[in-house]
Amino acid sequence: MGYVELIKIKEIKPKNPILIQGVPGLGLVGKIAASYLIRKFNAEKVAVIYSDYLPLPDGSSGVRVEENEVQPPSYEIYFIKGGKNDILVLTSEVQPIAFGQYRIGELVLDYAQELGVETVITMGGYVPGSPDVKGVFACTNDDEFMTILRKEADVKPLTGGYVTGAAGLLVGLADLRGIRSACLLGTTSGAFPDPKASKMVLEVLNKVYELNIDLEELEREAEVAEEMIKEEIRLGEESREYRPEEEERGLPYHV
Repeated sequence: MGYVELIKIKEIKPKNPILIQGVPGLGLVGKIAASYLIRKFNAEKVAVIYSDYLPLPDGSSGVRVEENEVQPPSYEIYFIKGGKNDILVLTSEVQPIAFGQYRIGELVLDYAQELGVETVITMGGYVPGSPDVKGVFACTNDDEFMTILRKEADVKPLTGGYVTGAAGLLVGLADLRGIRSACLLGTTSGAFPDPKASKMVLEVLNKVYELNIDLEELEREAEVAEEMIKEEIRLGEESREYRPEEEERGLPYHV
């Protein structure tokens, strides 16, 4: 059995809380969206999970050093006082290693149910078969909730395939407990951080839960990211252009 511990930083009594998870994955869609929620609402950290199932971003064990303080990898849970629903935001710089996903997911849900959470939503990225396919796709264990997502936010149902990692597993574990759960996936290429896809997912939450969150800053981040991607593509194309002088000189050899 690995080491897993949840530490409560502050006791809270949320009203009709929902749990929203965003951790690193395709295009960092969920992570960017969760971080934006935390920043814009000035959310308060209320719990943290430490585990040897949580590696550093490069997969190794160790700690992060920030302002002369050591910080082991962790899952962090933040609290946002909402309108009709208070919100718990679960985020991290990493995902648990594969065989630790279940144990950490169960611990998260234990804490969530203790606080009265009845809906779990995960956010992530989705790479469609065609670049022309855009929008937010969802899978859920609640037909009524799917109807709400489609009607109020034009979300498309995910009809097949797999949702891997924490974004998929947490909704599956929640379903086993009888908790309403849904995974919201913004379309992305997956090759670069994609704040535009994160914005699409947050727009869905805005409409369904009336968060009234200003997404203008994220829109600007998306525009900057898009320009950077175009520049990367341009530089890549230039590097592949034919250069006669290189053919005459021949390929370099390194010993």
